[in-house]
Amino acid sequence: MRPVIIRPDQRHRFSWGNGIVTMCFEARPDHPVHLVGLSGRGMAAASVEDTPQRNARPIVELLATESGSHDNRLPLTETVAGRALRFVKAETFTVDASDTACDRHSDAAESATGTDRTSSMPMCRLEITQVASFDDLKPRGRDFGDGGTDDTTPAHDATDNDAPDIATSSVHAGGDASDGGRPTPTEPVHGVTVVSVFETFHGLSAVRAYTQISATAPYPIEAVSSLNLTLPMDVNGGDADHTTVLWGDSAWAVENDWHAAPLRETVLRDRSFAINPGISSSRFVRSSTSTWSTGRHQPAGVLEVRTANVSQSEKVCPAERSRWTDSSTEPAFSVMWQIEHNGPWEWEVSEDAPGLHLTCFGPEYEDHQWFDSLADDHGFTSVPVSFAITAGDWQQAVAEMTLQRRALRRAKAAELGRTAAFERIRSLVVYNDYMNTLFGDPRLDKELPLIEGAAKLGADIFCIDAGWYDSTDGGWWDMVGEWAPSTNRFGREGLAGLAHTVREHGMGLGLWLEPEVIGVRSLLAATLPDDAFFRRHGVRVSDSGRYLLDFRSPAAREHVTRTVDRLIDEFDVRFFKFDYNTIPGTGCDAKAESVGGALLDHCRAYLGWLDDLRRRHPDVMIENCGSGAMRADYAQLERLDLQSTSDQCDPLVYAAIAAGAGMTIPPEQQGNWGYAQQEMNDETAALTLATGVLGRLYLSGFVDRMDETRMGLVRDAIALHRRVLAEQEMLVPWWPTGLPGFTDDWLASGLRPAPGSELGHGYLTVWRRGGATTIDIPLDAGMRLEQVFPDPCHASDALPWRLEAIKGGIRITATDTGRPSARIFRVV
Repeated sequence: MRPVIIRPDQRHRFSWGNGIVTMCFEARPDHPVHLVGLSGRGMAAASVEDTPQRNARPIVELLATESGSHDNRLPLTETVAGRALRFVKAETFTVDASDTACDRHSDAAESATGTDRTSSMPMCRLEITQVASFDDLKPRGRDFGDGGTDDTTPAHDATDNDAPDIATSSVHAGGDASDGGRPTPTEPVHGVTVVSVFETFHGLSAVRAYTQISATAPYPIEAVSSLNLTLPMDVNGGDADHTTVLWGDSAWAVENDWHAAPLRETVLRDRSFAINPGISSSRFVRSSTSTWSTGRHQPAGVLEVRTANVSQSEKVCPAERSRWTDSSTEPAFSVMWQIEHNGPWEWEVSEDAPGLHLTCFGPEYEDHQWFDSLADDHGFTSVPVSFAITAGDWQQAVAEMTLQRRALRRAKAAELGRTAAFERIRSLVVYNDYMNTLFGDPRLDKELPLIEGAAKLGADIFCIDAGWYDSTDGGWWDMVGEWAPSTNRFGREGLAGLAHTVREHGMGLGLWLEPEVIGVRSLLAATLPDDAFFRRHGVRVSDSGRYLLDFRSPAAREHVTRTVDRLIDEFDVRFFKFDYNTIPGTGCDAKAESVGGALLDHCRAYLGWLDDLRRRHPDVMIENCGSGAMRADYAQLERLDLQSTSDQCDPLVYAAIAAGAGMTIPPEQQGNWGYAQQEMNDETAALTLATGVLGRLYLSGFVDRMDETRMGLVRDAIALHRRVLAEQEMLVPWWPTGLPGFTDDWLASGLRPAPGSELGHGYLTVWRRGGATTIDIPLDAGMRLEQVFPDPCHASDALPWRLEAIKGGIRITATDTGRPSARIFRVV
């Protein structure tokens, strides 16, 4: 990659983007770099000619132990070190097929975006370098000289008279003409260097960001932001009083429970900034600890910003306003973000009237016991964060983020040399014997009829879930680790014979595996060295009768590599379900500067191991399962093919989980269980199958007990699902009745054409779990619904729902109000 230098103009401003998204920066010599303008698809392009956003914050927050924060009420976002940084240079790069590496910094290798060497979607990168000398990083108190506002905030447009001559390379790393003690970019800096990296794919309204930091001497830091975003409120007429925040909660069997609330109904109250000026100490914060990265909250959120001149009739929650397209009610713009890390994280929304700010971190000291002592022999790279910005409502932002996720997946597949396998795997249908079926008790007599039934349905993969290694009749939980096939479950031919039967039926073999744990009673617990395990206070960390492997250890990585390679070689495994049911807590204090630092290094080492596995076995499909969806972050999903969306066994509750899954998981990765049974009535069987069709239908159930009619219903679902799979890359998630509520009687979730797509139709799944007999689906004039599932020929009691055109949409009436039901429609 050959860099192109970007030189700020006479007002110290410069812009960068890809033609869709534009970022404008201000790099005044006496301030850190600020983001003063931002735009995305459908918005007026941000320009250095625009009046800069008031109260913009520095693009990096850097919390150093010895200097701390200007405001102890905001320990992570008013950092002294962050405000001491001064601009050195801005460089842009275009990554194309001639490049041999996507990142010039080895420390970032595991967290930076992979780049498709043959893709028609080139990636552009911006690197902004800032420095601060150790003298400038000394602690200092608050400056109240301007009435309490941030003294680093750009307050006016610089004129030609007060700007240095940029063209003659007289830009200083800090200070101005009277501050001659500050170094110029050509002089070495004894202090800290920070590089803010922004990456974007051509044609997308999204950016990926991360931060690289180094120091010339030991310098302990306790937090560094990956993204510190100032929203473009002024130029778009945005108003915090008319802004809505969306966030997702999560727990086992109740994943992707999303909520929306006006910002003023959260902790970000209106404190009357006219009377109480300055930065608000309120923060809307979500965070996660340890390695269930989505176990409490989602590492993602949305801000939907509306203008102040909104009529009273429009002042409703955006969850109630969604349309296929309806410009009359659309907000000014929306921003979505996601932290792409398989460990701890924190994001927060804060306010500095009239500014709104989003700051995203990986692990930090206050919440995660992370710190790093920078030194001249090593630096640090933060975890990546993606954000998408677009005109319109939150659904437009979700659509843009979906496109970003797809681009990240394709780029990673190309980086790992598995683009062809990536394309092939996208169309595979998996049957798994676990959910509401064998529940971890596989045996030859149970598996043989299931194999025959799955083959008749047309499944491509048959996965034997938990228990295939168990020779103790159920006592395996704290004995796992060797992953040797059971000696008493599969007859004389053993697992090899069963694998042969799967292949004879035209399917690939799948196996459940929990590679990151060793049971406390496993023989390997005594034979693997101590440094293969997480340790704290001189002993191994145990959770639920398991020790957790520390992937920083070569011994740990060699063990899991040998295990996976052996299973592939011995049984021709074509699919793995990687589960993750136990977590290590805060981290490890062995061979570590901080327990949080060790955990971060482990998480990155695990991702590196996954990358190596995918390079060596590109054709093996891998599902990401973390006790359901407790680790459904995009560090994992960038690399893996399928995400289990839940362990939920109740199809009525599962409907709510599937309806919300599109907020964080692209449809083609949503492994939504469809566990139809013969004993179910037609409506219930159709409902559980409908839950999976528009995502990634993940089959289970006693298919061997089904009669031809019920088998026909499942085949219908698979056939429709395959048609949807062929079109999914041209479709994005859509919620015509608004953000799905977890306890709503009616749920509606669908797919509509992506921005720029020429596809003329979409799909919609509607569930009725109780309550009213009708629901109104808002649609544009001239659009209609066609029911495509279930087919009454295979579900005679599931009669087609009645459809009635009404003003602004379609009214749906359920035909059977005595039982829960669901239908899938084609939207044309």
